[in-house]
Amino acid sequence: MYRWSNTHPIAVFSPLYVLLLVVAECAVRYVWSGYTPPSQQNVVADARVHHSYRPNIVFTTYPYPGDRFAPAQNEINRLGMRGPIPTEKVGTRVLLLGDSFVQADEVDFELTFGQLLNRHFAPDIEFISHGMVSWSPTPEFSWLYHQGLSLQPDEVVLFLCSNDFYRASAFHQTDAMYRQQATYQNGIPLSYQLAAPSPWKEILMRSGLIQLLRTSYSTLSLRWLRAQPSSLPTIRDEIIHLAQPSEQWPSELYNNVSETLDVVADIHTYLKENQIQMHLTLVPLPFAWPDEAPVGKQHPLYGWPTDFSVSQAGIEAHARAFAQRQGIDWIDLQSTFDRHKEHTGEQLFNRADGHWNAAGHRVVSDALRTYFSDRNAP
Repeated sequence: MYRWSNTHPIAVFSPLYVLLLVVAECAVRYVWSGYTPPSQQNVVADARVHHSYRPNIVFTTYPYPGDRFAPAQNEINRLGMRGPIPTEKVGTRVLLLGDSFVQADEVDFELTFGQLLNRHFAPDIEFISHGMVSWSPTPEFSWLYHQGLSLQPDEVVLFLCSNDFYRASAFHQTDAMYRQQATYQNGIPLSYQLAAPSPWKEILMRSGLIQLLRTSYSTLSLRWLRAQPSSLPTIRDEIIHLAQPSEQWPSELYNNVSETLDVVADIHTYLKENQIQMHLTLVPLPFAWPDEAPVGKQHPLYGWPTDFSVSQAGIEAHARAFAQRQGIDWIDLQSTFDRHKEHTGEQLFNRADGHWNAAGHRVVSDALRTYFSDRNAP
């Protein structure tokens, strides 16, 4: 029978292997800006709304490689919302609800469009912003049911984003996927069927080495998949399709857009039943201008030239027509961005991250300020 010896090469080198792993782990944590310690993982699974901020945390958003924005401070309150907990309502209260563009954790809270609006309209109109990365109408409906209406809004501005409408086969965090995971009661998505967290996975994901390997693998996989012929739609395909008139969309995409807008219609009905007015808008994206997000356009998800541009004309026209049929007021952000770009040429998006920078938030604030001022004008 073979006996293990402390002179066996594996036995001799095992401590060395362990030491090398420890050194590599420390190096990754110190050098790699992408490492996120568990205590700073700010978004967690939430069966009520699929995922949400971890309550009562403070974290800093650092720029991606290629971006130039200053690190942004984020303070999350006990409700899982950014900023202070809303106080007693005084005037009209407007909820600004959407995805990561409304979340805006790349911009200091006081520079976000919601806070800019508050400084202009207070105390007559109060704006409360809440957004979450990759949210779409279905989890936004869930949040309104579980928490949003408890804030006593008089009005809600719902920010649509074109990735809300992608097919599930193209994007893993789109409304089609959320609809599949949701459990409904009386037409309201009350909860989500989420996989139970694995203790081993949670332990492994504390490692900077594992996080780096996972990120590298995802990037290489995206590049490899983009180079392979496939009958499945990609994010690039969806963006191009949604730029076209809806009559030219593939039938599967058209049906998915319709089902997503059905959720928006359900939200509108729910808000009307609670005497809350709804407004609808579409988030302007950097792909519309050749000089915006030059680094982001080269991401493996897209693989475009730095000066590539494509509009959102198709999905915007389709969503606006839907809003008109539903009797929902439409807020036109795209035209405001177009005019600002034409007159100033100012950069409104982060170069790599692709979200609105501080200047972009000012333009959104200007558009909404005009909208709410004109509406209240005698």
